[in-house]
Amino acid sequence: MTNSYLARWHTMLFTLRVVTGVGAIPRFPHKTPARRSSAWLRSATVVLAVAAGGGVLGITQPGPAAAAPSSGSSLDKFLGTWNYDQPDRKSMRNIAELSCPAAEPDCESFNPLAPPGSALQIPQIGRIVFAKEADGKVVGRTDRGCTWRFTAQSDSLQLDPPSQSCFNRVINSGYTITRWSVTVSGRHEKEAIAGVSHHPSGDYDFALEHGARTKVTTEPWTKVARRFTGQWEYVPADRSRLVNIVTYRATGPDGSVQVSHGEQRGLVEMTVKPDRTVVARTADGCRWTLAARGNTADLDPPGQVCRRPGETITLGFWQVASDGKQQASIMNGAVQRDGLTSRFVLNVGALARR
Repeated sequence: MTNSYLARWHTMLFTLRVVTGVGAIPRFPHKTPARRSSAWLRSATVVLAVAAGGGVLGITQPGPAAAAPSSGSSLDKFLGTWNYDQPDRKSMRNIAELSCPAAEPDCESFNPLAPPGSALQIPQIGRIVFAKEADGKVVGRTDRGCTWRFTAQSDSLQLDPPSQSCFNRVINSGYTITRWSVTVSGRHEKEAIAGVSHHPSGDYDFALEHGARTKVTTEPWTKVARRFTGQWEYVPADRSRLVNIVTYRATGPDGSVQVSHGEQRGLVEMTVKPDRTVVARTADGCRWTLAARGNTADLDPPGQVCRRPGETITLGFWQVASDGKQQASIMNGAVQRDGLTSRFVLNVGALARR
């Protein structure tokens, strides 16, 4: 939930043509049946577990056991900037699950295309910055605009108090984290998160059992270039997992809202400058810049605009995690066309190197 729960859970959909150049945006989002529209709208606002934080509904976790304040040296190992490693569905590394509450095991799945009771898997990307506070406390700030507080024990950080809430500004959804533990070995961090994702339709349990991050250090730009430079193609969309499915909300002149969805397709060509700026070009002629820190690049500056004949595309947020072979991404923004504005979200973006 990446300034990532959004890190424990979170995430789901990317800009239409903006980054694909393949006309992912319909000339005007078509209406969908009310029931399906509501479900897709909920999927668009799904909590990015990892980046935001998550939890399991109905489970009360005890607070961290009292411990003597950690020494400076033992506390320092937690401090700094940490990025989620590349998500991997096979090992479930950095894959959060959004599921029905224990009291309602057969509830409608958060994914409208899955059978009732089905869990939705959400890749976690993004970063958190841990800093020291008074009395042995540590504060963690994510790239989703959330702040979380921990107690430092001899071998771990524990969320304290155990129920903290935040509103994820990237996916416009709130969540409460009930349990979050962090351990560190050298430059590698492991974490486990549990929480609750709040939506108009109800609450869903969130769990990230195998979180893994690496400490961000300044790398040679050539290493960054190997991760990001090249041609990347969106993998085939998978509606059962909401992979590369974009959700659009269009507001009409009368204030009515139309919800639609489409597939994210096409190519993204990336180059990296010596200052680690990633330049992304799409087939529709748009050019975007991102700043790379470790394995993760973020739209920089935010709010970039691409003007094309008859339409204006604005990106508010775009984050990409790359291991040189695969990319995971999340994006939001808006398209203005014919006097109408359509907002979009891509929560589970997935690309492969060509």
